[in-house]
Amino acid sequence: MSSANTVPVLNKTIALIEHVAASEHGRTIKNLSLSLNIPAATCYRIVRTLAQHRWLQEDGEGTYRIAFGLAHAARSYAEMEHQLAQLEQPLKQLCLATGLSTKITLREGHHAVTVMRAEPPQLNAITSPVGSSFHLAIGSAASVLLSPLNDEEIKQILRTAPKDCWQRQSEKDVFQRIKDVRTDGLCRELGQYHASIYAVSVPVPVTKTMLVALTVVGWPDDFKGPRQKEIEKQLRPSVAIFKKRLAQTA
Repeated sequence: MSSANTVPVLNKTIALIEHVAASEHGRTIKNLSLSLNIPAATCYRIVRTLAQHRWLQEDGEGTYRIAFGLAHAARSYAEMEHQLAQLEQPLKQLCLATGLSTKITLREGHHAVTVMRAEPPQLNAITSPVGSSFHLAIGSAASVLLSPLNDEEIKQILRTAPKDCWQRQSEKDVFQRIKDVRTDGLCRELGQYHASIYAVSVPVPVTKTMLVALTVVGWPDDFKGPRQKEIEKQLRPSVAIFKKRLAQTA
């Protein structure tokens, strides 16, 4: 994103919070100002504002640490993180059952982010590192994440996609996958974006307001002939298994 579309003082504030969070012993305003190259007066105002809102706390000697107010602000994420942790075992079981890589993906803005994965023992399995992200115009998981939105919102997101997203697919292809999710509860991306990557995905509600995409991904040969139907047959019941696991910890 262009720096013209950001707020400089907010960038400084985020950098300051991250710097304090990474410190085991806290940071003084002077240290923060020097380390982050923030003018002393600006740094003082940022720190005092964060302390007023209980995002930072002073230990009495001028050293600031992360405060519980920040955790309170992030409580919805903490709930989601707790819920996702319950899905690790069934994700591994699906991986073993299919013999293919499985992953859980959530939406962050205009991108899909891999938050959990399980990989089969095969050395040549397709992997998707935790934390990796891709635009919502790409893949079956992204279509699952777009499916709750209205069509105009989806179009606005697709307009932000990089040009290379459209080399082998069109907006119509994306909407077809979304339609498949809405009507059939499952969608496929069989080499439309990348000829060598096949995937099928289903939606899994994690909280009252958020769903994630559960995906099985492999090479074209992994989905050859009746194998695709077998994979889908194993994937669909997983939604109920995941929901049951989440309900047990609600």
